[in-house]
Amino acid sequence: MLHGRYLAIDTVQQKVIVMTLYQKNTELKLKIRGDGEELFEYSLPHPASYERHGDYYIVSYIIKGYFHTNKSQAYLNDIIARFMLSMDILSTDVSITTQKDKAIDLKLFQGLKSIVRPKHFEKVDCGRDNVFWSIKLYTEQLIKEHGEGNLIPHSILERYAFDNFIDRTKDKSTLKAKVRSIWNWYNDKGWIIPTRKRKLTDEELKLTRQEAGKKAHKKLAEKTKAKVLKAIAGLEFMHEKVNIANVSRDAGVSRNTAKKYLIELGYK
Repeated sequence: MLHGRYLAIDTVQQKVIVMTLYQKNTELKLKIRGDGEELFEYSLPHPASYERHGDYYIVSYIIKGYFHTNKSQAYLNDIIARFMLSMDILSTDVSITTQKDKAIDLKLFQGLKSIVRPKHFEKVDCGRDNVFWSIKLYTEQLIKEHGEGNLIPHSILERYAFDNFIDRTKDKSTLKAKVRSIWNWYNDKGWIIPTRKRKLTDEELKLTRQEAGKKAHKKLAEKTKAKVLKAIAGLEFMHEKVNIANVSRDAGVSRNTAKKYLIELGYK
């Protein structure tokens, strides 16, 4: 039951644990590729913990309060997106904690790059711009690999652009503008690949019913396999057993289908 500012939880032993809501804080853990100078570059507060691992490091921030409303969650997600726009973020993790030591306000991260959402996107020559379309298609490839709705770090797109096209553009600022325009567009779309309507090609029109059936079956198989792979990745991330029952449940496929792909992928 919820009584004013107090949350009462009845246990099996009929005991009641009472905790005021303000006692809860949020821990934001970030895995960042770099040497640590990024934290000073954006004038960020001192983290609660810092661990160095080869070419990356892990920092943890204890943020005052916990973000349970849609508005507060959107604010926290905006800060995480700004981290990804500013640095090469490898992974993020958010959890609830009762730790009070070194707790800071979310507003102290205002030094990070801002997500610009202009009414009109920056003008970039994208009509016949192979560089622009290459970065755009690479972005969609990443979205498909990581799953729609998952934010793609700005640094990954920028690194791809610099590694492949720095010698084909006028200067770095032009290339950065292309990346920023593409990143902003997909970020505003929630990292969903929009459905594109197109007419059937001559090749598709010539397909016989049998060939069309084979093609549809192949697409369905690929889609099913992708579901299974995603379920396996989720189970391994949560340290759960990768078995027929769990994969079937998480992927939403039959036990026979789960068994088939587990064998194909080398799981016993």
